[in-house]
Amino acid sequence: MSILKIGDAQIHRIEEATYKFPLSMFNVDEALIERHASWLFPNFADADNNWEMVVQSWITIIDSKVIVVDPCVGNGRSFPTLPIFNMLETPFIERFEATGIRPEDVDYVFCTHLHSDHCGWNTKLRGGRYVPTFPNACYVMVKREYDRWDPARPGYDPAEQHNSLNAGVFENSVRPVVEAGLAEFVPDTHRITKGLVVEPAYGHTAGHSTLHLCSAGEEAYFTGDLFHHPLELLHPEIDANTCERYPMTVESRKRIIGECLESGALIIPAHFAAPHAGYLRKRDGAVAWDYNLAPTRRHKELRR
Repeated sequence: MSILKIGDAQIHRIEEATYKFPLSMFNVDEALIERHASWLFPNFADADNNWEMVVQSWITIIDSKVIVVDPCVGNGRSFPTLPIFNMLETPFIERFEATGIRPEDVDYVFCTHLHSDHCGWNTKLRGGRYVPTFPNACYVMVKREYDRWDPARPGYDPAEQHNSLNAGVFENSVRPVVEAGLAEFVPDTHRITKGLVVEPAYGHTAGHSTLHLCSAGEEAYFTGDLFHHPLELLHPEIDANTCERYPMTVESRKRIIGECLESGALIIPAHFAAPHAGYLRKRDGAVAWDYNLAPTRRHKELRR
C-alpha cells in the first residue's frame, strides 16, 4: 500500500491485480527502446521487453471528503473472451479497508471512463444481484461518457461496445448505482470539491476525463487511460490501438503534457508500475519522465 501527499490532500493506492504485456503492442521499434533504456529497465520493461500493467484504484482525501477514483474490475465478473478479468477473486475490499477507510465512508466515486477495469467495484454481488459497493457515495458520471455506453440512447449500436472488454459492464457496474439514486450526471468540466475538478480528455473513449487536484499550492492529475505507459508521455503520437478516437487522444495527451510541464503537477495514471506516479521535466531541451518520488521532494510516497 502507498500513500501520496499532495499539499493537504492524502492519496492511498489500492491494487487489484498486475498483468504483463509486450512492449511491441505500442508499435515502437528497437531503436526507440534503446534510446530510453536508461529509465525503461527494470521499472517499466523487463529483460523480455514486457511491461507491467497494474490495475489499481486511488482513494483521495481532500477538503474533508473521501473520493474513490477508478474502482478496478471487481470480483466474479464474467468476461469469457477476456481471461485476465474473468471471474476474479481478489482481496480488493480487504486492501481498501486496510487504509482505515471503509466503503461506507466514501463520499464520492469517480471513474475517468466506464471501461471494465475502471468501474467494476462500483458494485458488488449480494444475494445474486449487483448493489452499490459504496452505499453512501455520490457516483459522479460525466454525461458524455454515460451516454456513450447507455443502451437506451438513440443510435446505440451493440457492435460498437467493445464487447470483449465491456460486455455486461453497464448492466452490472453502472445501471445499479443509477437505479439506487446514487448517480450524479455532470458536464464535461465539473468541480467535485474546492480542490478537485473533472476535466475532459477525450479519445480513449468519448467522454474520457481526468481529475485535476489542487491543494496548498500543489497539483496532480489522475489521467486514467490517457497514458498506459510512460513512453506515451514522451511520445504522445504512440498508437497502441486502445483508443476509440486516436487523433483526439493525441490532442488530449499533448494538452495534459504541456499543463504538467508548466505546473510541475504530479501525474497519476491508472496503470503505471511502481512507483505508479511521477513528473515530466525538461532536461537538455527534451522532455524526461521523472519517477523518483524521494522523501526529499514535496510530494512524498510512503510504503508499508
